Amino acid sequence: MRLNKMFAALAAAALFAPFSLTAQAQPKPAAPTTLTFNWEGAYGRANILVFPFRPGGRYEQLVTQYTNGTVKLDNKEKLFSIMDSAYAVGDGRVMMGTQSIAAASGTYPLLDFGGIPGLFSEMPNGATEYAHALLDPKMMAVLDNYTAKAGFKVLGSAISLANNALWGNKPIKTLADFKGVKMRASGRTQTSALRDLGGSPLTLSMAEIEEALSRGTVDAITTSKSFGAERGLTQLSKYVSIWPITPIFPQYILINLKAWEKLSPQQKEGLLRASAQLTGEMATALEAAEFTYNLWIRSTKTEMVVPDDAEVRKAMGLMQPVVKEWLETAGPLGKDVLRIAVTHAKGPSVGVIRDMAK
Repeated sequence: MRLNKMFAALAAAALFAPFSLTAQAQPKPAAPTTLTFNWEGAYGRANILVFPFRPGGRYEQLVTQYTNGTVKLDNKEKLFSIMDSAYAVGDGRVMMGTQSIAAASGTYPLLDFGGIPGLFSEMPNGATEYAHALLDPKMMAVLDNYTAKAGFKVLGSAISLANNALWGNKPIKTLADFKGVKMRASGRTQTSALRDLGGSPLTLSMAEIEEALSRGTVDAITTSKSFGAERGLTQLSKYVSIWPITPIFPQYILINLKAWEKLSPQQKEGLLRASAQLTGEMATALEAAEFTYNLWIRSTKTEMVVPDDAEVRKAMGLMQPVVKEWLETAGPLGKDVLRIAVTHAKGPSVGVIRDMAK
């Protein structure tokens, strides 16, 4: 009897042991990886370049969704300025953030390919074309090669309504109207375009634009419909003239390269998917924004001036020097970027740009 009881006890122990051992061996869930994120809000919290990246905003929601909560963004507002965000991400002072590409176009001209006049269509179609070009695996590989030395990686982009609006007290309806007009420009590519159209572009910080326009330091401010309206330029301008000068004005999503390399494959895939989805959502958001800001402007005393198609075609015909200058400053990868971009772009100058990229 004693032997039978002993065997029964051993059998019971053997039966239940695997379950208890397995339960004890299960690891605790790993704590999420926290990445500091520079929320650069120079354009205003409500601007489409800024709003998706707010704490708890659309981008953070997508990151949580696609990484299954294993990546957490520690969002810091204006930790670094519009001129410093990419540098701070690159040297590790912050792990992630956004960067206005126009503001950094002097240092990273290759990243400003979206600003080449005539390459991409006007909104909202241009946003979809640009998203496909930026997210093309070949493009991402070229950009990885380009930004590696700077210490960061491009994940995706938010896009503004584009810097197609000239706010001032003179209507610019024909190409001849650009001649001698002093206008504030954003970035190197846009400055080249305005110069070749006959204007006199100047570089001013965003803090100076209202005073410069009211005092006559400049005749016009070149910026988007959205940013101009939000900054109150309707109160300072009799006219806003709409020209396809900068088709794409992007705010890139960046991650520090060393931080990226420490992530698991699943976390990397999640960040790429979150960034790609936000980039793709821009077209819908911009279409709604275009309608909204047109109504906003028309409800004010500022007159919206739209040039004839013939004048726009003439203007685009003057943009070859802009492309040439961009290629010279972008460096040896410039033609690679354009060759990839033209497979997705459908702007009015895409044929000329395709030939120049050969």
